[in-house]
Amino acid sequence: MRLDLKKDLALIRKKFPILERCVYLISNSLGAVPQKALENLQEFYQMWAEEGVSAWQKEWWDLSREVGNNVAYFLGAKEDEVTMAPNATHCHWVVLSTKFLAQDERRKKVIMTDHDFPSMLYAVSKISDFKGWKLEIVKSNGNPAINVEDILKRIDEETLFVATSHVYFKSAFIQNIKQISARAREVGALTLIDGYHAPGIIPVDVKQLDVDFYIGGCLKWLCGGPGNAFLYVKPELSENLQPQLTGWFAHREPFLFAQEMEYARGGQKFLSGTPPIPCLYTARAGLDIIKKIGIPGIREKSLSLTELIINKAKKRGYLLFTPEENNLRGGSVSISLPHAFPVKQALEKRNVKVDYRKGQDKEPDVIRVGPHFYTKDEEIDILFREIDAIYASGEFKKYPKEIKHVT
Repeated sequence: MRLDLKKDLALIRKKFPILERCVYLISNSLGAVPQKALENLQEFYQMWAEEGVSAWQKEWWDLSREVGNNVAYFLGAKEDEVTMAPNATHCHWVVLSTKFLAQDERRKKVIMTDHDFPSMLYAVSKISDFKGWKLEIVKSNGNPAINVEDILKRIDEETLFVATSHVYFKSAFIQNIKQISARAREVGALTLIDGYHAPGIIPVDVKQLDVDFYIGGCLKWLCGGPGNAFLYVKPELSENLQPQLTGWFAHREPFLFAQEMEYARGGQKFLSGTPPIPCLYTARAGLDIIKKIGIPGIREKSLSLTELIINKAKKRGYLLFTPEENNLRGGSVSISLPHAFPVKQALEKRNVKVDYRKGQDKEPDVIRVGPHFYTKDEEIDILFREIDAIYASGEFKKYPKEIKHVT
């Protein structure tokens, strides 16, 4: 059954229990949990309780493949081209561990930006140190975006790969990945794209983007919870790759318990050890709801909501750390507020959930506001009404100035 975001909004909201208790504007950090996820976890328990070890044969063994194929729908990928993993950093290490990357000894350069997510920067920098690669970081100089030309001019015949984000996590700026991948392909370099902030909120087609590797997760816009990252590998590459970070689930015949690795075909090749089965159960519910709504409708509503946020912020004189242009903006808006972290804490006490990110170098401190398909327009009104009240009353002065936790 298709779901219409205008006619069926009340019905859709009932599927997410937290929406009854608070104004939830933090889906860019953690998507609201669907009620159906609890039923799915109960199904997992029942399977374990009733079948014991036979659960592997009955359902668990193929669950990674099933969920991966459901995720593929949101990436424009085909069956068995997407591999599930416990987190995105694991996916990066799987890619970075492959033997083929060091075939051409001239290629030692890895290109990233200072807006890429730190965990990705950590992984790439550490393996670059280990393998003797040269890491080049394109600087944003305190701006929410980086001109694509600044990246393109770094990509040359010495480049091994470009490892960067589809949508920047702090500013929600959408990079021109198609242009980056075209330039990389022109000189024989590879693209490793962190898409964590894209699928589920903007249209994604890995075939049109022509990327080599695309990593993301169900945690945020796909409302699937933690433990559900995914990796797409271009099929033309997949056949010849041998990931060194591997395990028995990646074996062609795992129950032979052979001493030597013989890789499976397709996405299964990039699995490692035993997958987090309960997490895969939670992923199903969000994927199902979002598929019934459709990404075009979600994107249309997201643009409307984020434009509303931008207009209300500008009216109050707040600075934005997110592009105003629709084609450059992902699903969230970063607003530079005075005393941003104390204000965020005060909003939490008033049952309005947003998150906070501390500025790096020349960047401002911001609150990030991430509405989703289940958000009502009036909830944006509530957000700004509460911010106005927090400043008017001086309530923000009661809260610590230093960040203690991630959200």
